[in-house]
Amino acid sequence: METTQSVKLQLETERQATTTVVHCTGIVAVGTLARFSECVRALIAERKPIRVDLANVTRVDSTGIGAFVAVWTAAKRRECDLKYINPNKDVEDLMRISALLGMLEGHEVEERQLSAAFSPR
Repeated sequence: METTQSVKLQLETERQATTTVVHCTGIVAVGTLARFSECVRALIAERKPIRVDLANVTRVDSTGIGAFVAVWTAAKRRECDLKYINPNKDVEDLMRISALLGMLEGHEVEERQLSAAFSPR
């Protein structure tokens, strides 16, 4: 496992046989989104399914949501299966309000709608 951390966000990459899991702990916000984006984007090239575990994320601001969308879109363009898993209630509510439930594992109907909205015209 590889661990990358900043003052407010720790990222631990767990490479499993068929999936790579990025465990996030802390805050995904303006001061941490570059590290988050760099870590996840680097994994997209492997084209192995990626799960971003949000179980220990305590706060996400609007730039954090933007980072979630940007890396999810980058993964889709590279035909890499990326999903966010285990969000706490606040993070899931924020994604619901932002109409981004399709990025969460277990929301396949919303994912198809979201993919259509972000696909090139």
